[in-house]
Amino acid sequence: MAKPVSYMGLPLKNPVIAAAGPWACDHAAIQRAIDAGAGAVVTETITLEGSGVIYPRIYARDGEMLNTTLYSALPLEAWEQELARIDRRDSFVICNIRGSTPSELSYIAAHVERWGADGLELCPFTPIGAKLESARTDPQEIYEMLRRVADAVDIPISIRLPAHLACTRAFVRAVERAGARAICTSETLQALWGVDLERRASRVPTFGGYSGPHLLPVTQATVAMLSQLTGCEISAMGGITGAEAALECMMLGASTVQIGSAILLRGYEVIGEVAAGADAWMRGHGLSDYGEIVGAALPTLSSFEELYPVPMAARLRPGCDAAALSAGAREDCRRACLCGAIGEGMEVDAARCNGCGLCASLLPELYEMKKERR
Repeated sequence: MAKPVSYMGLPLKNPVIAAAGPWACDHAAIQRAIDAGAGAVVTETITLEGSGVIYPRIYARDGEMLNTTLYSALPLEAWEQELARIDRRDSFVICNIRGSTPSELSYIAAHVERWGADGLELCPFTPIGAKLESARTDPQEIYEMLRRVADAVDIPISIRLPAHLACTRAFVRAVERAGARAICTSETLQALWGVDLERRASRVPTFGGYSGPHLLPVTQATVAMLSQLTGCEISAMGGITGAEAALECMMLGASTVQIGSAILLRGYEVIGEVAAGADAWMRGHGLSDYGEIVGAALPTLSSFEELYPVPMAARLRPGCDAAALSAGAREDCRRACLCGAIGEGMEVDAARCNGCGLCASLLPELYEMKKERR
């Protein structure tokens, strides 16, 4: 088994964290995540008064999810008993908190620390509900909120940032100066669920937070960008549903990963599955310390301006059997070739191929990219 992972100074038994959400809404839900093997669990967002709920509020299709749950329905004082009833075993509980002012946020922070929180995750940005408008545009506002919390507690603090702010140097610097130990990114995206054309009505009554595996590329890009802007630890969240995705995010700079929507779609067991899968990969590669892979893929990335174009063209892989592919797959690939370089037999006309690589992406078992001979 791999060594414990240090996250904000907490020795996590594995890098898999159950993210804030309805799957961590009370002590019973948090306990299920702990029992499933989470290195840590982040509570649903705790506020002073608690949030109302609407019915229905969670929608799913083909792995996508839309969630109109805002914050925890429990008021702050109810969390004293909820936290006390958790058997943490070898896991940690991080309280996700939100307040409309620095004083309100620090008040909540001090209370959950007294009730036993191991760490904090600040949630100033949400895709739905009332927005803290000044915080969205003013790094100093974020600094003040974080600084007040840091002055009020002794436990480690992290903050959730949406992708566009996690890649903005001014906001990252403000977070660092205020004393955050970690940055969690990225947030769900504000979205709708389509329109019923016959009724001429939205399929959902309000905006929701969009999540699911489709967000993984956004998360990975954000983590990679953020890794180059900060010395804070990074917790990747958004679209992580399996061990491979978790390891990829770590190789791009994350020290931990957070799982949310996958719990709703596949049950709490997915937490243990991801943790076990990541550990098996580590052991299979002779590794025992996740720190050895954190950021390992970053040296292979360059800015667009730094790239030196090497002309390439597609070609059929030696020994491949195009006839083994379905007629539909072959036709889709031919249609996708904008320069008309793919013939009826799936051969590539080198004179027409412009090296875009789409065919090799659609049918990697059939095509490969090779440097052009000069």
